[in-house]
Amino acid sequence: MKQLVIDILMKLAKMDVDAKELTAQVEAQSLLLAALLLTAGKEGPNNISENIQNAIVAASSNGQTFLQSDIDLLLTHVNRLLAVTRYVDEKAGSDAEEQH
Repeated sequence: MKQLVIDILMKLAKMDVDAKELTAQVEAQSLLLAALLLTAGKEGPNNISENIQNAIVAASSNGQTFLQSDIDLLLTHVNRLLAVTRYVDEKAGSDAEEQH
C-alpha cells in the first residue's frame, strides 16, 4: 500500500512538472508572437489581425474534423494575444510620449 501511495505521488509530481513546463512554453510563445506582431504590425496591425482570423476561419471551413468549440477556443486565444500586442504597443507609445 505504501508503494502505491508513493507511485501515485510520483505520477502527480511528474504531471505537475509537465503542466508547468507546458504553461511556460505557451507563455513564451505568446510573448514571441506578440513581439513578432509588434514588429510586423508597424505597417498595418489591423491587417495582420484580419489575416490571422481569416486563416483560422478558412482552415476550419475546409476541414470537417474541426469542432466549432475548438475554433471558438482558438479564436479566443488569438484575440487575447492580439489584445496583449495592442496593449504593449499602446503602453510603449505612452511611455515614449512621457519621456519627451
